[in-house]
Amino acid sequence: MSNQLDEKIEKSLDILKETFQNYQSNQIFLSFNGGKDCTVLLDLLLKRCYINESDKLGIKIIYMRQVDPFDEIESFVKECESYYKIEIKEIEISSMKIALAEICKNDPELQAVLMGCRKSDPTYKNRDELHYFEPTDGDWPKLMRVNPLLDWSCKDIWDYIISHNVPYCDLYNNGFTSVGNRKNTVPNPHLLNDDKKTYRPAFELTDDTLERAGRL
Repeated sequence: MSNQLDEKIEKSLDILKETFQNYQSNQIFLSFNGGKDCTVLLDLLLKRCYINESDKLGIKIIYMRQVDPFDEIESFVKECESYYKIEIKEIEISSMKIALAEICKNDPELQAVLMGCRKSDPTYKNRDELHYFEPTDGDWPKLMRVNPLLDWSCKDIWDYIISHNVPYCDLYNNGFTSVGNRKNTVPNPHLLNDDKKTYRPAFELTDDTLERAGRL
């Protein structure tokens, strides 16, 4: 693991610690979808963040369940519950805005959400406008969005997962590099093997700009 990634890990841990200085643990939840980024965030929070155990146990983990999710994602969420010895609540989302509104309605004490957003994700066109701490916009539910992984690359994510033996969803071993649901996600064509039937694992993708090439 590179010194550069070590520095990013320390920065992410600093952001997490600052979050717990600004909010009580029962005011924070982690948005989890079973993907690689939020998996790294979950691991940083529960295995490497130097906060007391009661704070770690107080934070809520909510699985943002896609409509028509992959069985592999569903199984991985259960695996995370067992591996980290936590309870993961779930809500099915048709839209993120509606899901957040329901979450906040059911738990009005919530004030901040931990998210696995990265500037290097190809979907963020205005990436320079993203910040570690960013309040939700306009008529969205009033929450502070906390983005500890903002400066990480896709390669950083996989280097962390592999070097720290972090469990991850098996879809990533079969060519998937960015996972939505069954209707909008296929294996990344840039990882197709010469046999035109099988795919290389996600961590072999070397160009971050191609990360979402399997999203329809």
